[in-house]
Amino acid sequence: MIKNVDINIFVKDLVNNKSDISVRKLIKEGKTIYILYIPSITNKDRLSTHVIKPILQYPYDNLTTDIIAHSIIYIDDVYIYEDENKILDYILDGNSVILMCHENKYIVTNTLKVEKRSIDKPEIQNAIKGPKDSFTESLETNLSLIRHRVKDPNLKVDYTYIGKRTKTQVATIYIDDVINPKYVHECKSRLESIDIDGILESGYIQKLISNKTISLFPETGICERPDKACASILNGKLCIIVDGSNLAILLPQTFIDFLDSGDDHYDNLYLSLLIKFIRILSFFISLSLSSFYVALVSFHPDFLPPSYILALAVARATVPVNALIEATLMEFVAELLKEASLRLPKQIGPAIGIVGTIVIGQAAVSAGLVSPLMVIIISLSTMTSFIVPDYTIMNPIRILKFGLIFLTGALGLFGFVIGITFIIVNLVSTSSFGVPYTSPIAPININDMKEFVFSDIRLNNHRPGFLKTKNKKRKK
Repeated sequence: MIKNVDINIFVKDLVNNKSDISVRKLIKEGKTIYILYIPSITNKDRLSTHVIKPILQYPYDNLTTDIIAHSIIYIDDVYIYEDENKILDYILDGNSVILMCHENKYIVTNTLKVEKRSIDKPEIQNAIKGPKDSFTESLETNLSLIRHRVKDPNLKVDYTYIGKRTKTQVATIYIDDVINPKYVHECKSRLESIDIDGILESGYIQKLISNKTISLFPETGICERPDKACASILNGKLCIIVDGSNLAILLPQTFIDFLDSGDDHYDNLYLSLLIKFIRILSFFISLSLSSFYVALVSFHPDFLPPSYILALAVARATVPVNALIEATLMEFVAELLKEASLRLPKQIGPAIGIVGTIVIGQAAVSAGLVSPLMVIIISLSTMTSFIVPDYTIMNPIRILKFGLIFLTGALGLFGFVIGITFIIVNLVSTSSFGVPYTSPIAPININDMKEFVFSDIRLNNHRPGFLKTKNKKRKK
């Protein structure tokens, strides 16, 4: 109890041990009041105007902790506590703590000030049609973007503090009368089991709540757009928002969820059907086109028309390396250019990427280092890798395609089939919070497949069956 502590000694020790804590001492009607706060994360104008000034202007001499909290200060978030062991934690959270001598309670007021950027357009999940706002690094701002869209009283927000040193606030959002309680329980259990010094980005949470330590494919999705996050919540998913990160986490997540974009639901049915088909085809092109080239050139040229076999042989006559090394080197150069364009400043990044690709490709063909067909294949493979809306599903593909090239280079089409089989087996054996990763393809669910293919609100009357939600219907 704080009444057993000498306030003067307690404040002195606290300030001496924590150099960034400031103390404002007030003497009013013979009573000593201490206000403890951290200047760098405190709204000083709010503290001065709404806390210090009202206390000093109070005309009576009956000051107590209860009167200050309930009748004097203007702050909306005001709490009264007694445990002196938590005072430091409240101050580190950005609150101001008010202590009075000879009182057994203290006041905690919310005077937190966090520098934050304004709401901008999405940068990694752009949409032609749809809202142009995106999540920021402020948890309160992100929650307001969701609350603005989903005004359901059953929308729940559960808070967790993770990180022994950072004490990062993590919000778990879901609709209580829709979501399967099993997912909520499992998610909370995994979050509470995290034992780490600090959480600085939502990517930490993504890794720490995954089923496996080493997993080829991501078990949770990322989301930069509030409309997509709200759509997932309405479908019966969980959305996790981490304070300090502009990317939300969606779970459970299946493979087909990575291929779904908000535009699919806003655009014409037939256009979205075409684009979805292109997106799926692009995924397989990015994964397998280079290795398929190696199989054809090195092992199975008889698959090609006779006239083209001769043309291809002439084009490769000056290439000093075999198809395996050629494909590996060109894929490596493509990854190099991709990473370089990401790290360069915005103003010159795209220009350097395009010019570098054209110049290097043309120079390599002119020098006879690679065949023209290889340059076309690498260009197509690189372009298709950017078509999938959630880029996290393409990160393992960037690694797997090298393994597929080596297998094909060693065993031909047989090695290609082995590699594809290994990837499919890995996909089928993966689960996200108990949901099969390949749902609704395996196990098959015709209704869910139909609703994925035909992304039209007029046709999609039910929530995904594999999520096993409480409320299964979107509309009556």
